[in-house]
Amino acid sequence: MIVTLLGATGLVGNECRKVLEKADFVERLILPVRRMPGGAVSGAKAEWTLTDFSKLQDRKDIFTADAVICCLGTTIKKAGSKKNFEAVDLKLPLACAGIAKAQGAKHFLVVSAQGASPSSPFHYNRTKGLLEQGLGLLGFPSLTVVRPSLLLGKRTEKRPLESLMQKVFSRNLNFIPAFWRPVHAEAVAQVLASSLLEPPQGTRIIYNRSLAKADIFTSLSAK
Repeated sequence: MIVTLLGATGLVGNECRKVLEKADFVERLILPVRRMPGGAVSGAKAEWTLTDFSKLQDRKDIFTADAVICCLGTTIKKAGSKKNFEAVDLKLPLACAGIAKAQGAKHFLVVSAQGASPSSPFHYNRTKGLLEQGLGLLGFPSLTVVRPSLLLGKRTEKRPLESLMQKVFSRNLNFIPAFWRPVHAEAVAQVLASSLLEPPQGTRIIYNRSLAKADIFTSLSAK
């Protein structure tokens, strides 16, 4: 299987890359990035490729894959404005998905957010909801949407509020209902990888409660 992974340097994307590089069913792993991360080395399977995402039509080749996993995302603070945030979390994923569909990709997988809804009063969740809605209109044979709650893991960028939330909640996960429970990025990556082997007929939404359950087994296997 040929897989294109968008956002491979982010929290979930990086964990997903690690999982897919070890997966026997992945023959080729295409990793488009704006900037090459330190230590990035293309090997027998992984193919890092420097990409100008403002000129995607010139790089249709990176979307010639069986499946595309989208882990793209930022914050309004880092983006600088709601408009810039939407450019990364809404417009760019939809543009990538459109090209991937045209190139023959059968399965598109995306990391969304718990509470995503086009009618949400919260801008972040509304943007994610619009993304899900747009992806659904593209008509992929298989669309997998993952909706995690707060993500746990070490980020390369600083997110003070998120770091504080991690410190508060990571010690008391079992006391938080599965629907809201923070989940580790590694668990989300494992679920995405497993979903490649079982593509849905139409759209499948994986809610946080399922991710929390997967997180338990991931944590146990790591010990």
